[in-house]
Amino acid sequence: MKLPIIAVALVAVLSAPTFAADTDARQLVPMPPEARATMRAEMLDNQLALHQIIGALAEGKYAEAADIAEKELGISAMGKHRKLPSNARPGMFMSDEMHAVGRAGHAAASDFAKVAKTGDMAKALTALQAATGTCVACHRNYRTQ
Repeated sequence: MKLPIIAVALVAVLSAPTFAADTDARQLVPMPPEARATMRAEMLDNQLALHQIIGALAEGKYAEAADIAEKELGISAMGKHRKLPSNARPGMFMSDEMHAVGRAGHAAASDFAKVAKTGDMAKALTALQAATGTCVACHRNYRTQ
């Protein structure tokens, strides 16, 4: 039974279109390797935070979801790289527009936290979608390599 699944997966991977950086229409944001590493680590942490938020919502733990959102993604999470050397601070290499998307994401996460504390699942999911929408906007418009 496992062999057909592996075969299907292999065919899917091999038949998928390649996506080379030279055909990537997103805006390149040049930054040194240290800043890229900092940004990558932060994005992986953000991904984990979103996973934890969704898990907390699924369990009805709205206050926990709110706390994670505010601490890890919200306004409270801004400025965490300010003590790093300048070449390791991604913000120093971002355009004003990219900064605006980032600030909007932090604000949306804080807005979600406020809504989640009410325990209204529908409103919380709508607010979470607004927050993840900023993630999508940034990742679809910018790249570092």
